[in-house]
Amino acid sequence: MTTRYPFSAIKEKLAARHGKALDFAIGQHRIPLPKSIDDWIHSNAELAMKVSAGHDANDFRDAAAAFLAREYGVEIDAACILPTPGGRGAMSAFVAYALEPGQSVFVTEPGYPAFLRLATHRHADIHVLELDPQQDFAPDLAPVSGLATPVRVIALNYPNNPTGASLSPHIISTLQDVSNSETIFFNDATYGPLAYQQSPLSMLHPEMAGNNSVERVELHSFSKLFPMGPVAASFLAGTEETMRNVSTYSEFAWSPLSLLQLKATTLCLRDADRLIELREYFPVQLEQLRRTLQDIGFDPYPAPTGIYVICPTPQHIGGVNVSTASEAAALLMDNFDLAVVPWDTESHSYLRFSSLYLPADLERLARLGERLHLG
Repeated sequence: MTTRYPFSAIKEKLAARHGKALDFAIGQHRIPLPKSIDDWIHSNAELAMKVSAGHDANDFRDAAAAFLAREYGVEIDAACILPTPGGRGAMSAFVAYALEPGQSVFVTEPGYPAFLRLATHRHADIHVLELDPQQDFAPDLAPVSGLATPVRVIALNYPNNPTGASLSPHIISTLQDVSNSETIFFNDATYGPLAYQQSPLSMLHPEMAGNNSVERVELHSFSKLFPMGPVAASFLAGTEETMRNVSTYSEFAWSPLSLLQLKATTLCLRDADRLIELREYFPVQLEQLRRTLQDIGFDPYPAPTGIYVICPTPQHIGGVNVSTASEAAALLMDNFDLAVVPWDTESHSYLRFSSLYLPADLERLARLGERLHLG
């Protein structure tokens, strides 16, 4: 794959404008760490130079298991959890373990693009499951049953980035129709705790499986909940055998986690108040953003989870016809100094707006409505 990682290109364009562009792509507002964790990291910075030991990893696993039980009602043994240095590192190790060249992989579109890129580098046979906005952004799994060869991995992203869709009853019912014992559901649940109209849901919960025999592996990452940059750790959860196999690969793929990473993220896992606070904060940000987008002519979808609002791509912006989200995003950046993230699928195109904005950003966005003339 030679195309650039889209977020890197957006960051470069923003940097070239030296802060003059209005950033609703990545978002300029950073949610601060809880003071107790921030203070602890600064007081224990020397732990970054120390390699974690086995008992530190066990403490992390215990905290992760308690986190899954508290937030999702998932009871899982600590041995079924693997600490990882980050979300993409976790995906890399899982892909290397689970996929052989030529095996079939399904990915959702739209969805966070990292898994697709990693599976492509593994020379997997990639198939796309387009999410249907008329069906709660559920994937159409007809291509899965129609494939002649067994499907090795179905890579999901619920809560979904960018659509905000969660594991609705319709999606769960659809997934339960897949019963191939050779298949693994891999779910990127980075935004899992940020559910606003229902309790957070996990693919690991027994009720999600129904009667099928599909193995389930889930990624939990905390970069959006506790912004610690390279200090943060993530974790994979699944069967004990799979976690052991992924761990065996990871021993060759990355250096051991630092003691600071494991201990700091362990503190985050135990901070239930933080998640309550974020579940109160983001719905307000999202609703203010949705109202502003409506006022200036966009048609935003609901945002029941996560930190983003998406809109169907307008056909006209500032008197110029556009046919794809990529064209629209380029036009908004070049002519209006507005950065958004484009998502084009075979049948739909969307623009993603981040809720990580300051009040002044929202005011500037509202004033753009006089010039955008969307249609």
